[in-house]
Amino acid sequence: MNKKYTIIIILQALLIVALFWVMVFYGQDEYEAYQAEQEEEIESPSRVAEVQGINVVTLPLATQQNSGIQTAKLASTTFQGEIKSFGYVVSIDRLIEAKAQYIQLQSNIHLARAGSTQKIQQYQRLKTLNEDDKNVSDLAVQESLAAVNADKNTISAAALQLKNLQTTVELQWGKELAKIAFNNNLSPHLAGLLNKNNMLVQVSLPLNTVSPLKNSTIKITPLTETFKPVIAVYVSPATNSDSNGFGNTFYYSAPANLLRIGMRVNVEVDPIVGDETKGIIIPSNAVVWYAGKPWAYFKQASNIVADSKNSENEFVRKPISTDTEIDAGWFNQGVDADSEVVISGAQLLLSEEFKYLIKNENED
Repeated sequence: MNKKYTIIIILQALLIVALFWVMVFYGQDEYEAYQAEQEEEIESPSRVAEVQGINVVTLPLATQQNSGIQTAKLASTTFQGEIKSFGYVVSIDRLIEAKAQYIQLQSNIHLARAGSTQKIQQYQRLKTLNEDDKNVSDLAVQESLAAVNADKNTISAAALQLKNLQTTVELQWGKELAKIAFNNNLSPHLAGLLNKNNMLVQVSLPLNTVSPLKNSTIKITPLTETFKPVIAVYVSPATNSDSNGFGNTFYYSAPANLLRIGMRVNVEVDPIVGDETKGIIIPSNAVVWYAGKPWAYFKQASNIVADSKNSENEFVRKPISTDTEIDAGWFNQGVDADSEVVISGAQLLLSEEFKYLIKNENED
């Protein structure tokens, strides 16, 4: 009898366990749905709105204060300081090789012409003898004429090579530097490049900079050194752009004492008297980088949100220029002088805007 009751108790326990797992299995979906509803209910509201294709970040004043967001009003100013830029030392080995090739081709042409003159004279003599009662055979006259024509073809081919070489060098280096390969009377800075007393430096200058004048100078120093600046003399516009796409490029000739091929250099260009530019200064701590470009956040920076009731809480990201660097930051044009720029917390605004962009991509 006791054995029978024991079996019944075991069966009841198994039944209870089975019912428990059935409840867990069927209640799982409802539990997950409930969790999702709870998460949706506590999801934070979006702080970014798109207005006429521009993202406007809105932060309550309390959030701005807690996050340390600070702004500063910009003021108009004029800029006439040194232009600071960079460059690098360029090898002219190919230009020197072109000079050697040019000399060789010229030598070949001179030798061919000298030999051709003798062969022409020989041909004229044989032709005269042949016409004088066939004192020389027709075959001898024909062979002499063939030698004359062969020399003409050799001279023409060498002259074409010489012309192609000149064209190629001028395209690769410009007409001024091409003089190193093709001229004997060179200006001092070009002669210095040829004899390695000077080095060729390719310099990048901002797009709004006035093109250098003939024999104008700049100051350069190696990028990682603290030597006294050396004077570089302007040569010509460069034929290659800067790999970073920065501004216009020009060639300069500088003393070779401290310079090595491939070395990066700092560049300082003296301002032109009377050449003043109006604009504003973007502080260095206002700049944020996104997609490889510099930006700054402005409070009420655009007419797009000019009528907004929350103008004190709205920020707009705008591109800025980093072409002209000064001690206080970056000189810019095209920005309203009375604008307020974010000088602390710009990275937070960028993160907030970036979260909005990611959310939109996920919804799409």
